[in-house]
Amino acid sequence: MTKAKYPPISEAELARLRADAREIPATARRRNTTLDAWDLRSERAAAEKHFALGCWLFYYSRRIFLTGPEGLKHRIDCARRIFEAGFSNPGYAFFTVFEFGEREFDTIFEMGDSAMVLEGLRKLAHRSRSQHIREAFAEMGWSLQSPSAANSEQMQLAV
Repeated sequence: MTKAKYPPISEAELARLRADAREIPATARRRNTTLDAWDLRSERAAAEKHFALGCWLFYYSRRIFLTGPEGLKHRIDCARRIFEAGFSNPGYAFFTVFEFGEREFDTIFEMGDSAMVLEGLRKLAHRSRSQHIREAFAEMGWSLQSPSAANSEQMQLAV
């Protein structure tokens, strides 16, 4: 998992994302996307405060659907970036400019390997100095303890 500020996208893509972030209403019209005043405020705040995250979400929006180890790696890192930015769910705050919304977020946990995604995030949460991943787990109602450890602990309590 890279700590690079921006994802490996082309300069042209990065320039287009910057331009789209400056003109969100025009971007919405070009993409034939509905954008009300609330959505605009939310998306403008996300683009201004979390532009680098938005770029990563744009990058991952094309990779989270991959299967196998490569897709798993992308899903774990995408969720990590979202959680470490202080979001437990980004909703549609990155949709118009960065093409990442609820559907893409849900996909992180719906590709048949959600247990492995969560286990990867658990490991990162235990290693991280930041509380953001732990806070996202709490908000989602997920345990920071792996199911195998929880089952082992339950067995010990039952004995």
